[in-house]
Formats: sequence, structure tokens, C-alpha cells
Amino acid sequence: MTAMKKIFYIFSIIVLGSLVASCNLNPMPVFDDNDAFAAFPSSAMKVAENAGTLNIPVHVASFSGVNTTVTYEFVNGSAKQGVDFEDASGTGSISFSGTESMKNIVVKIIEHPGVFTGDMSFTVKFKSAGDTKIGASNTCTVTINDLDHPLASILGEYTAKGTSYFNGPDEWIMTFKKDASDVTKVWIDNIFGSASWAGDDTMFYGIVDNDVTNIAVPLGQETEYVYSNGNACVLLGFDGEDGLDEGYLNIAIQDGGKTLKFIDYGPWLYIPDAGSVNICFGDIVCTKN
Repeated sequence: MTAMKKIFYIFSIIVLGSLVASCNLNPMPVFDDNDAFAAFPSSAMKVAENAGTLNIPVHVASFSGVNTTVTYEFVNGSAKQGVDFEDASGTGSISFSGTESMKNIVVKIIEHPGVFTGDMSFTVKFKSAGDTKIGASNTCTVTINDLDHPLASILGEYTAKGTSYFNGPDEWIMTFKKDASDVTKVWIDNIFGSASWAGDDTMFYGIVDNDVTNIAVPLGQETEYVYSNGNACVLLGFDGEDGLDEGYLNIAIQDGGKTLKFIDYGPWLYIPDAGSVNICFGDIVCTKN
């Protein structure tokens, strides 16, 4: 580097430094523990009724650590304090030292074995945050999942084996889920065979008889899922030759729900003006996982 170039290089650095020092247009914000707050990391949680206890995390966000006591209260919903759940500490408060940023509200879940209550919920919310502020996420709603559903024997995942019209022998996971309000109804996820896009918006419902021996799935149902052409998927019945849009797919419940067997028809998933997603023969047998 020549002497002239060195002089120019040094001069450029001096000028640039002066500009940076004098042009403080966007000063860095300054934070301190006056901005500390308490919040629930999650606004909703689920727990099985036989879980025993549930830990509900509470986070105190600070920069150097603060000593504070957070107080909270429960708000009854369909779940009632003292009947369906209790504050395990009994104090309604949790204290944080300057080295702690996360602690749990411990809730005791009261089980009602053999009694169908349906899913129940309650809410916990902050009353005060002591020497910190209450953050925006200041409530957490907890759902207690009932395990005594009348259709509990057929809810869950099954390994389904059958024959695809297009692909031959096939094996996939078919899941039966309870309805939020109707205890005679189940929702079937992936009734039609392997499909990576199958999900909650492609489920079909079936009605279970009083003896829990048969599921009748109405044909002609449409999914919430809508294809790019604007049409929903339609469930048809396949009799080996034709697609039927009236009647039912009947699924026999055997071995106390350990085995589900399709009777007469197989499922045909069809999108009008687009084509068929899959067609299955009526030889489907599902074994509970």
C-alpha cells in the first residue's frame, strides 16, 4: 500500500467513526426490571382425569432476577374446585427468588372412575404478580379429559388392512375420535387408506348403536377440506363395481372393540370434477393398537 493510500485509508476510518458517533438516530432501548412480568407460557392445557396432578408452568421474565410472589385464583367452568380439582399447595400463591424464572402451579385432579362426566374445564388466572407486572398471557384454561366415555372401547388408533382399487394390498392407521357433545357419534380419521394429507378436516362421522356392536357411517358426507376446484371430498360406498351415495358403510364392532370389520361396502373418497383420492374394497379389518 502506497503512503498516499495509507493516508486516505486512515482518514476514511476517522471520518466514518465520527459519523457513527454523531448520528445516533436509533438509540438502543434500555430495559430494567421495572419491565419484569409474570405470564403463563401456555394459555390452554389438557390432562387425563386419572393423571393425579397437573403442573401449570408460570414464567417470570426479568433481566437480573427478581424476588416476587405471584398469587392466582381458579375460575370454575364445567369442572368445579373441590369436586373435580384442587389447589395442591392450598396457598393460591407461588414465590420466586432472583435465580428462578419458572415454577409450577400444582393442581390435584380428582378422578371419578366409572362415572361418565364428559370432558370438563376450568381456568386459572393471576390475581397479582407481586413486584412484577401481570403479562398479557394471564389465564390458562385446563381441560380434564374424561376416560369413562360410553364409546371408550372403540376410541383410539387401529391398524387397518385392506385392498386398494388402485394399489392392491394396503395397510394404514385409522383413528376413531369422540364427538364433543354427542356420545353416540364417532369421527373417523383416514377411513379411506394411506394419504399424507388426511387430517381433522377430512374426517367422517358414524353413529354407534345402543349395544356398541355396529357403526353406521352415512354415505354422501362431505369433508370440511375443499379441493382447489372448490369442491369438498365426498364419501361413497364401493360395492366392487359402483360408487353409492346413499345408505351406510356398516362397521361391525367385534371382540369388545379390539377388532372392527367393514361389512358389504368399502369407502370411496371422491372429489367432483377432479377424481378419486382412493377406493377400497369392503375387506377392511381394523385391529386396535
